Amino acid sequence: MAAPAGFTPQLDLVTPIYAVPPGRLYAVVLATAAAQPRTFLAAEDEAGLRAQWVVRSRVLNFPDLVAAQVLPGSAGGSLLVLYSRSVYGYSDFGANRRRLRSWLAAIGAGVERTSR
Repeated sequence: MAAPAGFTPQLDLVTPIYAVPPGRLYAVVLATAAAQPRTFLAAEDEAGLRAQWVVRSRVLNFPDLVAAQVLPGSAGGSLLVLYSRSVYGYSDFGANRRRLRSWLAAIGAGVERTSR
């Protein structure tokens, strides 16, 4: 799970406070997910700025679930909660953590591009 500092349950990764309005951050999250291989939008609550995707593994086509929610932050900024988990198995060999890191890097770059 990746979320702002102080979020519960315990976090694996801490997300920054994004200096863009929630709607803009949500659009960047959607675009980031759409650019990922083998990633399919499963559910979306546009009004609540929430979405969930199914990501299929490259080799055995196993499904993982990724959920995101954008929340309003202070001073017009935004907060992001991002969660990735395996559907099957006990260990994912770090795949979900790597996915979160990759998505967060792409989201950060997307926010930078839209802020110019």
